[in-house]
Amino acid sequence: MAKLAGAAKTGGRSQAKSRFAVGVDVGGTFTDAVIVDTERGRIYQSKAPTTPQDLSQGVFDALNLSEGFSAETLLPRTNKFAHGTTQSTNALFTRNGAKVGLIATRGFGDQILIMRGGGRVAGMSLPERRHFAPTYKPDPIVPKPLIVEVSERVDYKGAVITPLDPEEARRALEALLEKGVEAVSIALLWSLRNPAHERALRDIAAALSPGTYVSVSSELAPVIGEYERTATAVIDAYVGPSTVDYIRLLAERLRDAGLRSALLILQAGGGVSRAEQVVPVQTIESGPAAGILASQFLAEKLGHRNVIATDVGGTTFKVGLIVEGEWAYARDTVVEKFTYRAPMVDVTSIGAGGGSIAWVDEGRLRIGPQSAAAEPGPACYGRGGAAPTVTDADVVLGYIDPDYFLGGRMPLEGALAEKSIRERIAEPLFGGDVVRAALGIRQVVNAQMADLLRKVTVERGHDPRDFVLMVYGGAGPTHCALFGPEAGVGRAVVPFTAPVHSAFGAVTSDMRVTLERSDPLAAPPEPGRVRNLYRALENEALERLKAEGKRRGEIELSRSASLRYRRQMHEVSVPVPAGRLDGKALAGAVEEFERRYEARYGRGAAYREAGVEFIGFKVEAVGRQAKPRLVRRRPKGKSPSGALKGRRPVCFDAVKGYRRTPIYEGERLASGNLVPGPAIIEYASTTVVVGPRQRAEVDPYQNVTLHLGGGRRR
Repeated sequence: MAKLAGAAKTGGRSQAKSRFAVGVDVGGTFTDAVIVDTERGRIYQSKAPTTPQDLSQGVFDALNLSEGFSAETLLPRTNKFAHGTTQSTNALFTRNGAKVGLIATRGFGDQILIMRGGGRVAGMSLPERRHFAPTYKPDPIVPKPLIVEVSERVDYKGAVITPLDPEEARRALEALLEKGVEAVSIALLWSLRNPAHERALRDIAAALSPGTYVSVSSELAPVIGEYERTATAVIDAYVGPSTVDYIRLLAERLRDAGLRSALLILQAGGGVSRAEQVVPVQTIESGPAAGILASQFLAEKLGHRNVIATDVGGTTFKVGLIVEGEWAYARDTVVEKFTYRAPMVDVTSIGAGGGSIAWVDEGRLRIGPQSAAAEPGPACYGRGGAAPTVTDADVVLGYIDPDYFLGGRMPLEGALAEKSIRERIAEPLFGGDVVRAALGIRQVVNAQMADLLRKVTVERGHDPRDFVLMVYGGAGPTHCALFGPEAGVGRAVVPFTAPVHSAFGAVTSDMRVTLERSDPLAAPPEPGRVRNLYRALENEALERLKAEGKRRGEIELSRSASLRYRRQMHEVSVPVPAGRLDGKALAGAVEEFERRYEARYGRGAAYREAGVEFIGFKVEAVGRQAKPRLVRRRPKGKSPSGALKGRRPVCFDAVKGYRRTPIYEGERLASGNLVPGPAIIEYASTTVVVGPRQRAEVDPYQNVTLHLGGGRRR
């Protein structure tokens, strides 16, 4: 893991007057900012277009657009600046990362290319795998000519069988450097047991080319699975240089503008780290993780224990679960069909969002996964896009006011939306009826969203009727009135930070270190050996958080273990109690494993006669950070008349057609207001649709709770 130089550090000017916490999230289309006045409890939010050529400029644009602030006046008074970046994600998705070389054990160089034989379908559901076209193998991140092998061997116990030859190692590295590699990844067999050879290669690389980025598998992922460890090192090397350069540039610009607190970078594992401690591979898909953190924080305030967090952006629909107040890590980290080992909040996504393209497939209406993205965008953007999208349908049906998109800062072209839907959808499928075509687009995309909700609940043994929806992202509040009831959910909460929810999650985040080690042990394992494993992991986690400025009293430790039946591939994670472990505690972990195994795979699936084994041991250390204080507002009556803007035609179904529907200004709604459906609640950056026979209620924190009908209240 390369260290980041030049990051902003605490110190310098006195922070006696510091009172603001800032969260920023860079998305593919917009850069979001949330500013919390920690003294008064006020929360400000803003959005600015993302600036792909220099992402840091979009950050400053968002800060300068915030109500009553500029970067120069805000940053000197900021005591927390947490940032979620898409730099690493974009590098991987657009294949714009570094030129990477790989050093592997002789005979194992093709592991990254073979992908354990599952690269064609990694991350795909069973129905998706039935369609051959999408089951392609991704282009390799490191091509075969940039893979070199060295003669060395360590056995499964860590004993050196074949020593590493320093001269051969030097020649291998020189060969890669001569081919112009910008980063080097090192992944040797059984390095998790004995990392000496990987460390020797790292030191040789540093001596030969001090400026070259180096990733070492035993430092990033000391776990069983040579392909997953190799992929982790390769991906980190691929996204590392650009991520480090971007964070360094941002840190310098923030420091020059007056920031004296540490720059904190959001990780996909659900926490933040100081910029100088960042692990680039762990920042991939950190934005969705921040949304789950914000949902957990808000759900706790509102008293909701079971939540389906849904993020509907321009390209994707992302869903994560909070069960009994806690979110979970993903069992497999899969991005772009590469499976690697890095902590990641469990979020499932499909290609369905506001920018998803509607198209005709042999007489059927299909939505996505292709997206119009930000450029050229939906047809109604007027930037040259001709393909009809979900947003175009929302405009045609009256849900989105073309003159009030982004609070009026970005007017839309309703005529272009109608033209696109007529030519490409209505004429081929609906006899030229644009309204029926637009309703069909909404129906299909909402059905896809409802299907995903059922997948992440029912298929995991949960009843969706026992959950509350948390709906955010620009398009989420516009669609939840349909996809929520279809999935069987009776209530939805639209947070007051819905358009910038991930940025708010960055503000609410804690520092977090997650460490894992593989050491297969048959159950029941010897308690002393397990105690030693956890002691080593806990000490390392504590040292890392102390290096980030946390005192022992601010750090919470938790343990877990991965278990499986012998000769099976399916692992299940279970909690392990704190304190001194004995045989009884470990036997309890085995019982919990069997209970969870049957809950996931069906009653009677457990088979203890096969034998149970502990595979991996994990420690999570959380350094608590100060949380925003939300101000409760007193109820001001049920009538929302003070927020009524007027009425406009909105179409909810083909039979009744357009009806004049009340339009409310969301910022003027007060605590206690009840809005009966059908109605539209407009905010500067999102629109809440209240369907017929539904109602909306404003809570004391200015969130909107939608009573959707159906489901049952727990």
